[in-house]
Amino acid sequence: MIKDTLENLIKAVTNTPYSENLLAASQEYNQYNGDIFDDDKSYENRMSLFLEWYIFEYIDPTSDKTVLELIIKNDKKIPPDILKTISSFVSNVHALFIIKKLKKKSVRVLNLFNNEQYDVVEPLEKFNFCKNSIFEGRLLSYKNSYYFTGIFCFHPDGSKIFIKNEIKKNLTIEKSNINILNDKKKKLSAETKKLNKTIVDIKKIQLKLKCSKSDKKKIELKLKLSKMESIKVFYEDSCSSLAKEISLFNKEKIIHGKKLNQTLLMFKLSSMKLLFERSRNIQINDIYKN
Repeated sequence: MIKDTLENLIKAVTNTPYSENLLAASQEYNQYNGDIFDDDKSYENRMSLFLEWYIFEYIDPTSDKTVLELIIKNDKKIPPDILKTISSFVSNVHALFIIKKLKKKSVRVLNLFNNEQYDVVEPLEKFNFCKNSIFEGRLLSYKNSYYFTGIFCFHPDGSKIFIKNEIKKNLTIEKSNINILNDKKKKLSAETKKLNKTIVDIKKIQLKLKCSKSDKKKIELKLKLSKMESIKVFYEDSCSSLAKEISLFNKEKIIHGKKLNQTLLMFKLSSMKLLFERSRNIQINDIYKN
């Protein structure tokens, strides 16, 4: 079922209207992965990796949606059962994995980006690599089970330390961004408290003004009220600005930034693997390095 659905998605994106951005997407993809040539032994596999990325991750510039999301939204001819299946594909897991356990009809893998483990339905005879192998893959959820798309980028054993160190660098960036976000949230909380206190003070002044019988006192209270109203506007603007800043930072750095950094790392490693395939008498450590 998944294989047939993926094949139909690939057919869809290689035809109009979804194929319109294929060339631009290909140029973007090759910029990070390296150009793919017909005589590369992994040519077909890499073309499949590109098409997968185009379906699941390429953002259409006119809609800010992935190609898969556009298909789900716009293609009215999709049967309900197929639509339900591909809708679940939106939450796919694209990551670097390591094999933890091999079973007859499943495999347990660890997502190296977040240490989450998945039991994946995968017959052992179709999963031609061994325990502790590191590879790039994509998991899809279907009927409460996980399945690989079947398109992988395997990395040689000698690259393991380098890959894990690169992942640690990504995690350091993520932690730094989370700390920055938390600082922004603390600042917003402090400004919100000041705003709330100002609102309470304004209500107190308004009550005093209502009850006051002295014209002199009323003038004093009105001046004070005007000042407090200006302070209230200042804190409202400050809170609104901080809230927008937090929302934008969370979207660009925490959500999209995290995913982008992971994808760029996989691209970088994929280009190294391609170089390794083409090389002769070159040590792995001379390729998998910064």
